[in-house]
Amino acid sequence: MKKGIEGAYKRVCYSLCEIVSQKSREKHVFPLLDYAGISEDHDLFLGKKMILAMLFGLIGFMFVLSVPAASMLLPGSFLIISALVAGLVFFCIAVLVTYMYVYYRIDGRVKMVEGILPDFLLLVASNVHAGMTPFAAFRSSARKEFGPLGEEIRIATSKSLGTESFNEALKQLSKRIASDSLKETVSFFAQSLSSGGKIAKLLETTAQDLRQTQALKKELVSSTKMYVMFVVFVVVIATPVLLSVSVQFLDMVSSIQAESQTGAVEDLSVGFLATEMSFDVSFLQYVAYVLLLGNSLLASIFIGVIGEGKAKTGIKYFPLLLVVSLLIFFVARTVFSGMLSI
Repeated sequence: MKKGIEGAYKRVCYSLCEIVSQKSREKHVFPLLDYAGISEDHDLFLGKKMILAMLFGLIGFMFVLSVPAASMLLPGSFLIISALVAGLVFFCIAVLVTYMYVYYRIDGRVKMVEGILPDFLLLVASNVHAGMTPFAAFRSSARKEFGPLGEEIRIATSKSLGTESFNEALKQLSKRIASDSLKETVSFFAQSLSSGGKIAKLLETTAQDLRQTQALKKELVSSTKMYVMFVVFVVVIATPVLLSVSVQFLDMVSSIQAESQTGAVEDLSVGFLATEMSFDVSFLQYVAYVLLLGNSLLASIFIGVIGEGKAKTGIKYFPLLLVVSLLIFFVARTVFSGMLSI
């Protein structure tokens, strides 16, 4: 019974993955999954994520239909359209989350590989100095401690034991790990094997250059920490506090005008207080939410660009920035409401 359900589930996954054309999958989707180190069948993985995205879309659709206020305020046709839009939004969010999951797996593998690549090259150079052939030196240096790099090196050297040459097997590493440093190193190493250069010396020099480059990157990141801290302070503390002050001030003005119209405080109905506001305080509060959301998103992108030169790497900070900024907004709103209440 269980095997039958699993078989039916896999058939549904394979059917849904065909929504994306075979050409698009092979050109755009499968390379990303290879870079992410996902060993599961790519069509099956894509089909599972399609099912998950559709379920999220169904949740968004049913959520709008189940809200009593929406069914009371919207006519039947507009209610269905709103539910469809909500389902589409939830579906797109699920697809975006899946893409970011794959992207961060790729980025994590790249960082891990580039961090240990100098040590791996020095180990290979030591093995070559000890009298090993380049193939044996690479194969014996592919240890489990090197994580994805060691695993991919073992796969590449295993392929070279068959009909594929060692140089061609090493070049396949650039199709499994999206690291420019690894790609350039492997290409340079393959050229030196063909030309008969001093392999050990080349590997040692390359490892030193990589370490110097990594040290310069760390210094650059350290020098931009003050900018990142300033942006975080503005987004997380300054903006929510100022918005809470603005909303509370307008709430006070609205209360004073309401009392003046009833005659309780007629002597205060002067100046700008005499003019009734044409907007609702609750509307301004919703505007504050939108501003906080936009500021958090832009700040996360800015942090990614400043810190690592990639906007996508900063998106992971967006949920935390948004939650903290909203929390400070609510706290400041409560505090100022108690201090400035009339």
